[in-house]
Amino acid sequence: MKEAFFDERGIYYRASDIKDDRPTLLFVHGLSGSSSVWLPYERHFESSYNIVSPDLRGHGKSRKQFFYGAYEPELIADDVVALLKHLSISRAVIIGHSFGTFIAVSILKLAPERFSAAIFLSPTYGASHAWWLPLARIVASIFGFLSIFLPFDPRGRGHVNYEKYAPTGDWSLSRIIPDIKNTSARVYIFCMRHIYKLDTDEWWREVKIPSLIIHGKKDTIIPFEKAERLHALWPHSQLILMDNANHILPVNNAKDVIEAMKDFLANVVDDTGLRSR
Repeated sequence: MKEAFFDERGIYYRASDIKDDRPTLLFVHGLSGSSSVWLPYERHFESSYNIVSPDLRGHGKSRKQFFYGAYEPELIADDVVALLKHLSISRAVIIGHSFGTFIAVSILKLAPERFSAAIFLSPTYGASHAWWLPLARIVASIFGFLSIFLPFDPRGRGHVNYEKYAPTGDWSLSRIIPDIKNTSARVYIFCMRHIYKLDTDEWWREVKIPSLIIHGKKDTIIPFEKAERLHALWPHSQLILMDNANHILPVNNAKDVIEAMKDFLANVVDDTGLRSR
């Protein structure tokens, strides 16, 4: 894996050597996280697949934007599509976690022709109707206003070593605080406000490609029943519910998630002829 910077969009990313005879995996991390969450996955898959792992706009080592409007999901998605074009990658499997599944759906909405399959870890489908949403919207609006008075530095920051936090809880401050320090309170709040103001159920219904859904039965952020409803909505999907898993699947359950991904990808490559960039 090599580190690089896509200057046109201010996006940091890691990529393997891109080979024409291999399918490509595009990894999309969650809110306030970074591409470092995918390091165990990169190590496992890079010998067989092309790998692309970006830091989303404002996250990790990518540049930050000052204005709230800069963090619209469609703009974040457009960065990722532009990166694929920059790397001359025409087809890929997209893998997202949490907020990254929401961005993945935005990417699929923007450029469906570029993706042949998708893997959703702890998908945020149904978040538009979560019991905590009204309160979260109020809090995000208040802090969003206050955030304009915070110091602003456009430079990227760094990466968290997530392996040292495993196992970690859904609401673990020991993990969340370092994440927000890297992302900045401004970016974190602005992204939250965009998430909370949207009703994206229709976006999810438009996904038509083969998909794997993995969700933890102990998820306290998005109940696993939402994943069951998503699976029922998608006849082209597979669903795996993990009994002792919470929302932070990529960190806590890397081994099991990788095994599930391997099985799914083997079938997808055979069924859809993904052996092309």
